[in-house]
Amino acid sequence: MLRRNDAPVLELVAKRLKAMADASRLAVLSCLCDGERSVTELVDGTGLAQANVSKHLRVLRDEGLVASRRDRRNVRYRLRSRLPEKICDMICATMEPERSRRSAPPGAPAGRTSRRNGG
Repeated sequence: MLRRNDAPVLELVAKRLKAMADASRLAVLSCLCDGERSVTELVDGTGLAQANVSKHLRVLRDEGLVASRRDRRNVRYRLRSRLPEKICDMICATMEPERSRRSAPPGAPAGRTSRRNGG
């Protein structure tokens, strides 16, 4: 459990969350949710340049979110735990009402049915 007066732990939590606070790194993590991938597979899955994928993987690995292993000539990456996926799922769930409002046609009340004509 996170304690407000445990500054060293709060710093570590902040660093881990900061590593995830980048759309490109989230894309990499999302690809890794489907299983182990090589850099080439991550480039194909994210649309990012190879150099960018490698840079983001280094940040994610340094923060303990991603692990790697050598497979002949390739290095394969995987999530160290399902925590990043769970965090993203929780955040996305809280954003669902906002996403619904944004996708509603202009002038239509979001998330509500019309009361006109008995509806």
